[in-house]
Amino acid sequence: MTEIDTNNPTGAESKLLDWKRTLERLSLVFAGAACGVLLYLALFPAFYYMMWAGLVPALWIAVLIGHTVQTWILLLVAASKKLPLPTNQGGNGKFLLSLVVLVTFAVGLKLPLHFSFLLARPGLEESLAAHSDDLSQVRHASHDYGLYQIGRAERYCHNKDRIYFRFQNDSASAMIYSESGIDDLCYNSGNKGHLFGNWYWMKED
Repeated sequence: MTEIDTNNPTGAESKLLDWKRTLERLSLVFAGAACGVLLYLALFPAFYYMMWAGLVPALWIAVLIGHTVQTWILLLVAASKKLPLPTNQGGNGKFLLSLVVLVTFAVGLKLPLHFSFLLARPGLEESLAAHSDDLSQVRHASHDYGLYQIGRAERYCHNKDRIYFRFQNDSASAMIYSESGIDDLCYNSGNKGHLFGNWYWMKED
């Protein structure tokens, strides 16, 4: 079989090329949606404890399956029309791979978490300055700090300079302000890390 002339395709060839374009668009929408969900979850500390290990491999598997299905459908359509595969068949594969690699690196470096914290930081620091002597008042202030909904603030563990801003719907997650660091953090098994300056994050078990 000769290759399809994409500049002057026959009727059957034109239909095959339409299938190719449609399948590639569907693959991009599917991969984009999967990456979008992952990046959204990665905006919050809870993601970096239990969800990280499962959802990042799941993204790779889902995109791989989607691209494989796209390729096999195009093979079947081409075979049914007794036509060769279009040149650059599955041409969006490199783009999909680049997208998943980029998202994986962004999540691995916790860039979404740092970005979401930067949105919340002005409100958190304003609340800290206004209520540092009476943290119980934090819950009566605005609960929305950027993308975060904070349920309460408290001094916790044995270091009293350490202030926890606990999430409204996940009290095991918190943003922490501490001038002494959190190396000796009193918490159950989970995960923690540094953000900027004296700010840290944590997710307890």
